[in-house]
Amino acid sequence: MKRKKKGIDFKQERTRIYDDQNPDVYREKKKYKEPTVCSECGAVFRKGRWSWDTSVEDAQTAVCPACRRISDKYPAGILEISGSFSEDHKDEILKLIRNKAKAEKNEHPLERIMDIEHQDGKKVISTTGFHLARRLGDALKDAYQGELDISYDAENFIRVYWNR
Repeated sequence: MKRKKKGIDFKQERTRIYDDQNPDVYREKKKYKEPTVCSECGAVFRKGRWSWDTSVEDAQTAVCPACRRISDKYPAGILEISGSFSEDHKDEILKLIRNKAKAEKNEHPLERIMDIEHQDGKKVISTTGFHLARRLGDALKDAYQGELDISYDAENFIRVYWNR
């Protein structure tokens, strides 16, 4: 027979398990009205996602998160390419990077290369999405081997290092 303890009320508090202290300011809190066209790049928000749809009538305009990141110069991912192999094959590597980025952009309009810089013997590629930075690093590793290191500095930022 179970006895009930008198005077003790066990009330479970329902709180969030994860409290997001660093929210992504480029992630929308609300959905855009459909259809919405980006005034910068022409991407269309329809059915809850951004795409490169061309048949748009009576659409509202807004600036998509990728274009906002580009104008603010605030990347979500950075790929650093270094090593003597990368210097010797820089044109080949950049061609691979651009082709992979073009394919990703065609499928995912918010994943784009923001800038390619040459700093102290290495190439630094900033991207609007962290998935693109990871995929570019994976493409380099698949094509040329080398060392790939991936660091998630925050929930909304990735830093990828490839060296050979």
